Amino acid sequence: MFSVLRPLESFQGYGGILRTLCTHLTSYQGNLCIAKYHSPRTYALNDYRHKGYNNSMVNLLSNTGLRLITLLGKYSKNNVCIILLILALPTAQCELVIMSGPANEEQDDTKMEDLANAAIAAALNEGIDFVDIRLEDTQTTIIEINDGVTKRSIAAHLKGAGIRAFVDGSWGFSQTTDLTRRGMKKAGTSVAKLALATREKVSAHFEIDGTSNRARAPLSVKLPFSDIHFEDKINFAKDIDDQAQSYDERIVNTRTIYGDLETELYVANSLGTSIYTENSLPRIISSLTAKDGKNRRRAYNSIGVRSGFEFTESEAAQSIGLSTAELVINLLSSEAAPGGVSDVVMDPVLNGVMVHEAFGHACEADNWPAHTTVLEDKVGKAVGPEQLNITDNPTLSGKRGSFDFDWEGTPAKKRTLVKDGVLTELLHDLETSSRLDMSANGAARAQSFMHPPIPRMSNTYMEPGDWSVDELIADTESGILLCRFNYGYTEPAKGQFMFQASHGYLIENGDVGQMVRDVSIAGHILDILAKVDGIASDFELDAGNCGKGGQVVPDMSGGPHARIRNVPVGGM
Repeated sequence: MFSVLRPLESFQGYGGILRTLCTHLTSYQGNLCIAKYHSPRTYALNDYRHKGYNNSMVNLLSNTGLRLITLLGKYSKNNVCIILLILALPTAQCELVIMSGPANEEQDDTKMEDLANAAIAAALNEGIDFVDIRLEDTQTTIIEINDGVTKRSIAAHLKGAGIRAFVDGSWGFSQTTDLTRRGMKKAGTSVAKLALATREKVSAHFEIDGTSNRARAPLSVKLPFSDIHFEDKINFAKDIDDQAQSYDERIVNTRTIYGDLETELYVANSLGTSIYTENSLPRIISSLTAKDGKNRRRAYNSIGVRSGFEFTESEAAQSIGLSTAELVINLLSSEAAPGGVSDVVMDPVLNGVMVHEAFGHACEADNWPAHTTVLEDKVGKAVGPEQLNITDNPTLSGKRGSFDFDWEGTPAKKRTLVKDGVLTELLHDLETSSRLDMSANGAARAQSFMHPPIPRMSNTYMEPGDWSVDELIADTESGILLCRFNYGYTEPAKGQFMFQASHGYLIENGDVGQMVRDVSIAGHILDILAKVDGIASDFELDAGNCGKGGQVVPDMSGGPHARIRNVPVGGM
């Protein structure tokens, strides 16, 4: 319902904003809160009556049956600002719209390349060696349903630019939402001065060794999220929540989260790179709690892909509430897992968690200058058996971690981290490839324009082997089949990890038996990989988000079923 709202540039003041809002909110009854964030300072909440705001705004709201609660800060058409509109409905539903951009018309008539060139030229004029810029326009939705009630529904639109300047090993980074030529020039000059100010303090002096890339990579989807009514998204999430609620009366809490994101990204740098890309990422999460007497269990499941709203037509998305409900009810009759040392067969989800968390992060090349990886002296050496192959691949079609160019404009490519048991490749951005004298391979990612790009994973997985899953189980005399993931921790610098599986099944005489719960595995990643002795031919990727350095990016991890001998297993 909010897609009809115009961008902020078209408003000349609060009167225009409110008139437009009231036109589209007349059918809603509740409380309207208008707030403003003005970078770089956040103003304290103030009652509008104490600030002498125009009473015509109150009259506009009164005519629609809505009430102005607070007004945060002041609006100026000459400054960049973000407007937050919060509509609290009687059903406890909360609508939030974030509108951002420059408060004038210049952005509409200015191409992204012109804006980028203005910033780059300003930075180079200060004596900078290298500068890059990312212009981003992102629209996102988040809807949360708890026990059938909409607790949170957010529609956000964010626009801005992230700019970096580099000189002799020193970086400066800045972000702005002032997407005008004047704003770009100011940001370019400012970030260049930041880099120059810290030039003498850096210990590693090097040059950026990159290439020029020019391309457009639009993404075609069947049903763009911006074309879908907000109510349709809410109804889809409610249907999933209703599935779980009606499955069994022992399910005492349901939580369903729907999210989608559409992004346009333009990347340019002083080497001549000019890249335009698009992305479209939906996700649905089902989290349930079941109770039988004093026995309380939880289950979680999620689906995320790279597509439009058509992902809701898939059987997996439509039935996620039912599949999670079935799991949580089965967990009520599960037994506590035995502890000790055991052979384990990991399913694709837990296998992917291990490969991503315990190994993949250690392959991110910014660990090498910082000496924070257990793999520091392992490049070109064996890190597992010959049958072990580990890949990070952002070029897979339709996957949540996929992209066409990274956030520095380097083409995405398949990265073979481990080939026949040998560590062969790292995940690089322009800085690490320059410092380590290796090739950039498209691994620079950033959460948004407000964050600098750093080496990150995409879709990370163990390659399939030759065993069938049935053969792998039948060949295991005694052990535990571990499934999915609850929580855990890793220390990439030391190689230590602990993961708790969502659930598991005892393997006895080659047969899958009793369901068990609260089972964890722990160890040193290189020791564990050395014990992999069977890799199945199946394959599955699981969607998630990955956190590092204060940034969260979408990803996938997985692989086949894999057997590991003599693993420390903890039952809780």
